[in-house]
This record gives sequence, C-alpha cells and structure tokens, in this order.
Amino acid sequence: MAASNISILGTGAYVPERVLTNEDLEKIVNTSATWIMERTGIRERRIAAPDEDIVTMGVAAARQALTAAGLEPGQLGYIILATNSPNYLYPAAAIRVQDALGLNGVLGAFDLQAGCCGFNYALYVAERLVGPEGKYALVIGSDANSRFTDWTDRSSCILFGDGAGAVVVGPAPKGRILTSFIASSLNMNLFCETEFNREVSPFLPPQSHTERHFLRMNGPEVFKFAVGAVKESIRRIMEATQLSREDLDFLILHQANWRILDAGARFAKVPMEKVFVNVDKYGNTSAASVPIALHEAVEEGRIKEGDKVLLVSFGAGATWGAALLEWGTS
Repeated sequence: MAASNISILGTGAYVPERVLTNEDLEKIVNTSATWIMERTGIRERRIAAPDEDIVTMGVAAARQALTAAGLEPGQLGYIILATNSPNYLYPAAAIRVQDALGLNGVLGAFDLQAGCCGFNYALYVAERLVGPEGKYALVIGSDANSRFTDWTDRSSCILFGDGAGAVVVGPAPKGRILTSFIASSLNMNLFCETEFNREVSPFLPPQSHTERHFLRMNGPEVFKFAVGAVKESIRRIMEATQLSREDLDFLILHQANWRILDAGARFAKVPMEKVFVNVDKYGNTSAASVPIALHEAVEEGRIKEGDKVLLVSFGAGATWGAALLEWGTS
C-alpha cells in the first residue's frame, strides 16, 4: 500500500577512534598544517583501525539509526549501502551488513557506487522503493578512504578520512522528502583504477609487476566542478518546489572543502550559521559525509521540526544530486 509521506525517521553515525591531524601529516608527506587548513578547512580526520572496515562502521551507524527510528532490524524491507571503498567486489558489503543484523533471507540488500554523492543516490533509490509498498529501508554511506589513499601524494592524502553514516527511510506521520534528483556526466578528474593481477591474465598484456592503485585527482578541476554542482543542485531544487532560497532553513553539503561550503552558502543566500560544518574534524568521508553531518546536526538540535533541510552532494563520476526534506520528529 502506498505511503503518502516518505521521510527520514532516524539517523546514526560512526567514526573511528584514531585521529590523524595536520601535524601528523607533516611527518608523512611534504606539507604543513597551515597550508592544509588554509586551502581546505580541515584540521584532522579519522582513520579506520585494522579490524574496521566499511561493514563494521556501517553496522554501528545502522544500529544507531534504527534505535533513533524506534524500529527493530526485522522491520526493514531493504538495505542500501553507498560506498567507494569495498573490501570485496562481491559479495556486496550491504549483504554483510544484513548478515550482521541477523536478517539473512528476509530482505534485499545491495551496494551502490556513485562517488561521494553515493548517499544522495541511495536515498533517491530508497524513497522510490519504499513509497509504493510502505516499507522501511536502511540507507548507509560508509567509506574507508585511507585504504585507497596514496600517502605520498600531498594533493589528495590531506583531504580524506574514514567513517559511516546511516538513516532509516519510510512512511512517516510527520515530515517528508519534498523533492530530490540525481545526475551524472562522465568526468575523469577524480578516479581510482581497480587492481587486478595482470601478470597471470591471458587476456591482457603482461606487466613486469603489479601495484596498488590509488585515487588520483585533478584538484583545481574537481573544485570548479564541485562549486558548479552545488549551484546547479540548489537551483534545480528551488525550481522543482517553487520555493525561494530564503525558504531554506538548513543546508547540509558534502563536506569536501570549506571553500565549497562557503560558496554554496553564498549562492543559496543562507548565512553560514545555517550551514553545517564538520569538515574540520573528519575531512572528506565520501559517501559517509552527508549522513554523518545530518546525524550530528540532529543530535546538536540544529534542525527543528518543520525545517526545510537541503542535502547536497557531488562526487567522482561525475555525480551530483540533492534532496529537500521537511523535517519531522516522531
């Protein structure tokens, strides 16, 4: 049976204990704490422990979101996990989360890869899955970027951190997702090749050695794309809802760089007090960025019932998207 209002019912987040500061990075790569802070707004980031991965972090965030929503795992109909740093190509990390929650065989679980915009993509899909059936979905963004980072490349290693965020999506007595969209266009300014053993493949030219493949980024071009994606996202949401930018109560943008957050706020005509910022604490946590920020904003009481909250993200692909929420509390 179709539900009239689909909303976010609960949020959760997890970040590893280990903190990597800018001063720590000075000892690893040719950079300075001041240089990093001036260009990114990042002071520190979290690094997953050897026994942690996107699944363990995702499960921790998921349990918190379920508790906040007042639901048991068995009430879920779907699990969608957005990530760019899986331990395995298959099975899907979402199925490993499903197993950890004791839900084998009772729901559908799958991974979604859309760069740092993965959470917005997953939320978009979840809304359309649960709406016609009135079910609940667990949406997780979880990334262990430190495992794909070249710690000799100062242009990229200063930016990324690890963590997970989660939300429960479903029919709601209060609040709703007013509108959302996702978009993509091929752009190779940020990419990460998959590592396969080419030495033993009869279908590929032989190589003298294999090496781990790390993410590679054209920083200036990615920055220009990101600012443009934020502006387009705000414009599209405003056109779809016929609202004005002044109607926005709170902005949660992908935490990639403080300068992007500032540019987004100025374009939206929203004071920085209404823009959530935690990039200084965690850096860019990719698909986990928006749900972690949303959870912390809710926990801090920054978002009130009835607030119009805009979630915007952008990522490698290139991908971008947004969702406008009318926040409700149960």
